[in-house]
Amino acid sequence: MTARIPSPSNISAAEFRQLLGTYDSLIESTSSTKPAKPNQRSLQQLDAFRYEEAVTEFQSENPRRSMTHDDVKRLVDWKLRHGKFRPTLMKLVSSNDEAPVGNTIQQAMEQYWAERDVSEALKTITKLKGIGPATASLLLSVHDPEHVIFFSDEAFYWLCCEGKKAPIKYNMKEYTELSAAAESITKRLQAKATDVEKVAYVLMRQGAINATSTDEKDASLSETKPAESEPSRPPKAPGKRKVEPKQLRNDQIVRLGLDLACAHNACYMNNIPNEMPGLTSHSDVADAFTDFLSLPYPDPLPLPERFARLKRKLVAGNEAAIAESFYRLLRRLREEADHIAAVGSEIIPSIDYLDIHDPDRTATFSRELRERGVAIIRRVVPANVAAAWKEETVEYINQSPHHHLHHNHNHIATRGYPADDPQMFDLYWSPGQVRARADSRMLEAQRFVMRAAWHHAGSDDALVSTDHPVAYADRFRIRQPGDLSMGKGPHVDGGSVERWEPDGYGRGGVYDRIFAGSWESYDPWDSSARLAATSDLYNGAGACSMFRMFQGWLALSEIAPGEGTLLVCPMLQLTTAYVLLRPFFQPRFACGLGLGATGIGGSSSSSDSDDPDYFLHESNWALQARPFDSIVQGAVPGHIQELSEALHPHLRLGRTLTPVPRVGPGDWVVWHPDLVHAAEALHAGLADSTALYVPACPLTQTNALYLARQRRSFLLGLPAPDFFGTTTGAGSGGGGGSAGGLGLGLGGAIVVPGGGGSVVGGGGTGGGGESAHLGRPGVQDINDAGGEDGLRAMGLLAFDEGKAASRVERQVVRLANGILFPDRFDLGYKRAVKEDT
Repeated sequence: MTARIPSPSNISAAEFRQLLGTYDSLIESTSSTKPAKPNQRSLQQLDAFRYEEAVTEFQSENPRRSMTHDDVKRLVDWKLRHGKFRPTLMKLVSSNDEAPVGNTIQQAMEQYWAERDVSEALKTITKLKGIGPATASLLLSVHDPEHVIFFSDEAFYWLCCEGKKAPIKYNMKEYTELSAAAESITKRLQAKATDVEKVAYVLMRQGAINATSTDEKDASLSETKPAESEPSRPPKAPGKRKVEPKQLRNDQIVRLGLDLACAHNACYMNNIPNEMPGLTSHSDVADAFTDFLSLPYPDPLPLPERFARLKRKLVAGNEAAIAESFYRLLRRLREEADHIAAVGSEIIPSIDYLDIHDPDRTATFSRELRERGVAIIRRVVPANVAAAWKEETVEYINQSPHHHLHHNHNHIATRGYPADDPQMFDLYWSPGQVRARADSRMLEAQRFVMRAAWHHAGSDDALVSTDHPVAYADRFRIRQPGDLSMGKGPHVDGGSVERWEPDGYGRGGVYDRIFAGSWESYDPWDSSARLAATSDLYNGAGACSMFRMFQGWLALSEIAPGEGTLLVCPMLQLTTAYVLLRPFFQPRFACGLGLGATGIGGSSSSSDSDDPDYFLHESNWALQARPFDSIVQGAVPGHIQELSEALHPHLRLGRTLTPVPRVGPGDWVVWHPDLVHAAEALHAGLADSTALYVPACPLTQTNALYLARQRRSFLLGLPAPDFFGTTTGAGSGGGGGSAGGLGLGLGGAIVVPGGGGSVVGGGGTGGGGESAHLGRPGVQDINDAGGEDGLRAMGLLAFDEGKAASRVERQVVRLANGILFPDRFDLGYKRAVKEDT
C-alpha cells in the first residue's frame, strides 16, 4: 500500500507545514545518495543557491544585482539534478551569448514588475535558446518566490493531476493551470509559491519511495515465506550474477550487434531468445540501438564476420591511397568545422521562390546548395495559403473517426507518435497534404531544385527526368511547445550497412571514388549512379521505396532555432566520405575522452592522451592492421545510419550540427538524402511547429512502380505503401486490388465512379486507414489544386510524351506510362523505344 497523497484543496495547514519541514532532510538524503562528480556542485549546494542565495540576490523589484548567464546555468543545473535530467538542455542554454541573456531577463523583469503579467514575462524569457516555459518559470520564481511557482513535474502532478503521474507538454496552457492551482493553495494557507513546490516535491518523491519500499518488502516476504501450496523453487545456478536493468539493456544491445547474421531483420526478430524479452519488435530493436547511441561513450557494435571480410575486400591493394586520403579528409574537416561554428545558420543558402528564374541568383544558390547539401526556398507558397492548409489539416484530424478525448480534455487521434499525445500523425491524405503535393508552385520548386543540383555524370542515357516530379506521400508533424518526444539524434536516412555492401549502393558504384582513395572527386549529385543502387537490403523500418533527390519539409507555421527545428551538418561531401572511411581506421592511442575503443594494441593512454586535439590529429589515426574487425560505426542492418560524437569524433557534431534558420509558413527546406541531420531534442517555443514532409522525387522506373502502388492507397484511403505496416488496424479497402478495380481509364486517366470530389466513405475492413475519414480529398480535389501536372504527379494522368525535352526523357515517360496505364501504353512501349534508339 502506498501512502495517501492529500488533496491540495483539503490539506491542512498543520499537515502542509509538517511536510515542508521534511524537505531539507529529503534533499540532504537524495544528495548523499547521488554524490557530485569532481568540480561539480552537489544537489544540496545547488538547492541552497536556488532557494536561498538566488532569492537573496534577485528577489524584489530592485534586486541587489542583475541575473547573469552563469546564474542561469547554475539554476538549470539545479533543475536537471533536482528533477528529470535532460541531456541536451544545458548545452542549449550554454549556447546563448552572455549579453543577450542578461538583457532579455532584465527586460522580462521590467515587464513583470510593471504589469505583474506572468505570461508576458515568460514569453520574453523563452526567446533565449533552450529556455521553455518550465525553465523560464524557474528564472522568474527566484525574482518573486512569493507568487510565482516553478513549473516542476512534482508540482504539476500534485496540483493538476490528483497526485498521479501523467504526460506533461510543458506549455503555457499547462503552466497557467498550475499557477492558478498554486495561487489557490497559497492564499488559503498563507504560504509562498516556493513552499508549495517543496511540499509537492516531498509528497511525490516520498510517495515513490514508499511505493518502492512496500513493493520490496512484499517481495521479500514472498521470497522468505512462500505459501505452503507453492512448490519449492529450484536452487539458483552457481555463479550467475544479478544483472541490473541498465546493464541488461546494454547486454541486449551488444547481443544485437553480435547476432545480426541473417539476411533479413524479420528472421532475426523471430529468433530472439527469451532472455531478451524487452526486444520483441522491430521498433524495440530500433529503440535499443538509439538508446545505445545516446550513452555518453558507447563501444562500437560488432557485426557478423562477413562485414570484416567486406571491409578487407574494399581496401585490398589500395591501403596506402586510402590512408592518405583519410588524413587529407581529417585536415579539411578540422578547417570546415571551425568555419561552420563561426558562421552558424547563415551558412545554409536560401532563395526566394520569385527568384528561381533569375540566372545570377540561381547560379550562386546552386553552387552553395551543391557544397552544403541543404537549402531553403522561401515563400514557395503564400503564407496565407500555408496557414489555410494547416487549418484544413487540423480540422481533418478533429473529424477523424478514431478521435477521442485525452486525459487533459484535449482531442487527440489514436494513430501517431507518441501514442498518448501524438506530435507525428500517421495520416497521408489530409486536404493540406494532398494540396501541397499537387500545387503548381511546389512542383515548379521541385523541378528547379532538382535541376539546380543533380546531373547525370555517369551516363547520358540515365533513365531519370527531373522535369516530371512525382509525389511521395509522407506524414506530417504538429510539434507542441515543451515536446521532447520528437527529438532525434544525428543520422543519415537511406539504409546503413548498404553503403558498404556490393548489393547495396555498390550496385551503382555510388561511393567508388571514396573507396579508391579519392574522396575529392566523389560527386554526391550524380543521379546515374544511384538509379542502380539498393538502399534497403533488410526490409528496414521506415525505408523509402522512392528515389528522393531531396528530402524536405514544408513549413506551415513559424519554426525558429530552439523550437524543435531541423539540425544539419552542412558539409555533404566531407561527412559522407568520413562516415564511409571511419570503419577502416582506429586511434593509435585512445584519450581520456572515454571514446569506447582502445587504441592499437589495446593502448588506452599516452603522454598526451587527455588532449582532445592530439586524439583527433591525423598522426594519432592509422588504418586497421589485419585482420579487420567487423565494426561499422553507427550501422546495424535494417536501420538508418546513426552518428554520435563518440563514434564519429572528427565530425565535431557538437559544433557542426547547425539549426536551420527561422522559416515561415510556405517556406520549403530541402536536403540531400546523404546529409547528416537531426531534430532538436526540445521544442522550447510558445506555439506549435507544424510541417509537412514533402520531398523532391524525379520520374524513374522505380518511382513509377511505387507511384502505381501509392495511387491505389490514395484512392482507397489506405496508408501510403511504405507506411502500411506501421498503422494499426489498416485493412484492405473496398474496390479490389487489381488495376481494373481502380478504374484505369483507356484515356490514360483515373476514372472514379461518381466523378471524384471529397471521398466520404470508402469502406474497408479493419479500420481501412483513412477510408472512413470525413473530408478526405479525391481525384477532383487534386485536379482543382494542381491541374494536369498535379494529377500526373500522383499517377492519375498519363505523362505527355510530346512535351519531353530529349530522347531519354521520352523513354522515361513511355516507361512510366506503361507501368501506370498498361492498358494503353504497354503494347507499344518496346517498339517505341527501339525506334528512338
